Amino acid sequence: MENENKEIKNISEFFSEEETKPKLTPEQKWEHIFEAWLQKISQKKLMIHLTELKFWFEGLEEFFSSNYLENFIFKHQTSETRNYQSYVYTFVQVAGRIITHLKTLDFEKDKFFLNFEEFIVEKFLENYSPKSFPYLKDVYSPESWFYNLRIFLQNLRNIATDLARNDTVSLKTFSALKRLYRKEVMDNFIATSLLKRAFVPKMDKIYQPDIRGIINSVKDKKLKRDIGVFFILAFRILKINNFIDINLNKSRNISITIPLILTLKKHLDRLMSFYSNVLKKSMSEAMDLGAVEKLDNTFNDLRFEYKKIYLGEFPYYFEIDHEKINKRKLLKNISIISDLALQHLIEGVIKIFKPAMSGEDIFGDFISRDQMATEVKKKLEKLHAKINNYLSNRGGISSADIFFDINLFMETDLIYLLYKDWHEFMKFYNDLMTSDFTPEFKNNLRSFHAFITKILKEIAQYKIRKLR
Repeated sequence: MENENKEIKNISEFFSEEETKPKLTPEQKWEHIFEAWLQKISQKKLMIHLTELKFWFEGLEEFFSSNYLENFIFKHQTSETRNYQSYVYTFVQVAGRIITHLKTLDFEKDKFFLNFEEFIVEKFLENYSPKSFPYLKDVYSPESWFYNLRIFLQNLRNIATDLARNDTVSLKTFSALKRLYRKEVMDNFIATSLLKRAFVPKMDKIYQPDIRGIINSVKDKKLKRDIGVFFILAFRILKINNFIDINLNKSRNISITIPLILTLKKHLDRLMSFYSNVLKKSMSEAMDLGAVEKLDNTFNDLRFEYKKIYLGEFPYYFEIDHEKINKRKLLKNISIISDLALQHLIEGVIKIFKPAMSGEDIFGDFISRDQMATEVKKKLEKLHAKINNYLSNRGGISSADIFFDINLFMETDLIYLLYKDWHEFMKFYNDLMTSDFTPEFKNNLRSFHAFITKILKEIAQYKIRKLR
């Protein structure tokens, strides 16, 4: 009897694995295929290429659909007078990056470089018996979609290159190009899975043990999940910042980074929305009021930095044509400002759960806000004293000397000012540029001197409040 029971308990051994598995929907089948493919990508140490591919896909989508960008590029223009040549040229550059990553990730090729049909037949003959042939339609190859998408993009890129050579590219022409691209990408299961997934575990994994320790220390389950999501969103933004910086350093034409800067904006919007709609509520339910207020303050600081980027530095990029302004440096400022803002935000959240920890424990290049304020104060005091000597006719200082020092501050320290001060500084700077060493220059410089005096007083008052 015992043997019979044993046989009954192990009855599943008499049936094939396929017959005992629950029937999967097509969507579930695809999830298994996609996850298995991600596993292969990870094993081959190609996850960085997939991450960058996702950023380029997202960047093009933002670039194609951003009214925010159009308002800068086509300021005061009607739809009939708009020239989309710069859009097409940027598409050509980004498509080239996407094609490169698709080649790298399309790794399932045999050593003889067989074409796709031969490759599939060979694999089937290797892995399937004749009885399996009726089910070949259920076999998918993610690599085949990458191959087909790459060939399509190469052809579309050639067409776009020819279009970009024209003096004018109409809205109708650009819209047709955009529709062709979007249709092919949206019909591609791999591309749509990458674009639509909020999180890709192997792509968004957090490796810092201190951060994982903080997440695991949270007792409340909902808050634990929300804090985990916060860190994933925040560290993803740091990856985008780094990617922007890399492309600014190696690309001759800096406009290729504009889609990435728009992607950065989307992720910053998502992070701030997540805080307002989700994290703040779960913090309020699980922690004391003081912790919520601290978190509110850190996110308010982030909003100021966001304004500095997307109401300041980025719009300024489209407004200036002066030869003295380094546009590459201007775009680099965006990744620097965002990096500093996210590092301080992460530090602020860390300190709520582990007060003894600081940003320096997580980031090797961390600069505290106090340190930034001290450095800016020193530079402003030096500039303030020099302008004062110039206005009082002491020391034989020329207008060119003053302007050199103002430009030096812009190059090295302007990004550390709060948005309101940054915005006012740029207003005074433009007034000084316009006056161009005429008698008006001295009057504008007096106003600028008074502005710096006000900032120095604000910094001193901030330090007094902190000491209290």
